[in-house]
Amino acid sequence: MKFMKKVLTTALFFIAALNASAFNIGVAPTGFYTSLDKNETHEIMVSNNTINSVKIEVVAEGAEGWENHDMSQWIKIYPKNLVLKPNGSRSIRFSIQKPKDIVEGEYKTRLVFKELPGSETENEEVVDSSTEAKVSFELLTEINIEAYGLKGKRDAQGEFLGHKIEKNANGDKTLVTMIKPKGNSSLSMRGDVEFVDANKKILEKREIKLGRTKRVGESELRTLLSEIPENSKSIRITYREKDGIKLGSSELPL
Repeated sequence: MKFMKKVLTTALFFIAALNASAFNIGVAPTGFYTSLDKNETHEIMVSNNTINSVKIEVVAEGAEGWENHDMSQWIKIYPKNLVLKPNGSRSIRFSIQKPKDIVEGEYKTRLVFKELPGSETENEEVVDSSTEAKVSFELLTEINIEAYGLKGKRDAQGEFLGHKIEKNANGDKTLVTMIKPKGNSSLSMRGDVEFVDANKKILEKREIKLGRTKRVGESELRTLLSEIPENSKSIRITYREKDGIKLGSSELPL
């Protein structure tokens, strides 16, 4: 009996490198930001990290929260299907052929690289103790990268809706921030954080990357607070977009 098990990884925009050795395939670069005011062609290098041949399909898909600003239908990919030899690599190209009458603002698509069943990569066998039957899992890799396009001038505006800190059973603390974009683009959010003690003395200052919002509607950004200084009782946070606009400041108890 044979089942397929997917190993899924999402490559975030502007990540410097992907630990490709952990997966059957790898891609570089891991994201794009392109102008929609002119025609541009981009290249992505796809690599096979195994000692066997792999089959790969490349497709463009819409992204949640971008339904009215989706450019996946404008993407032309060549080739869409390829076979990579052991430890081999090959570039694929994609171009954007947009309509002439689109409104100004930011658009998005996801480029999905799917390893197809039938590749020669090794299967993993697991013994089911209840039936003493061997079950074979085909380990396939799927990698998503994000591509953004901008028509005209970017107008980054937004509203800070609130925040809180969640604590799990292990004591890990996560900052949860609610942001609503109000311009013609998503927002790439940062937080200027001060850790303070019971006497309001600043123990450490730090910039943290909170993530990117959707194009429209409320977005929940979740950020693990790591290496919190000893004796910290609260944090003061100033929220800002990467281009500099400030969306609010507030303090939270830890």
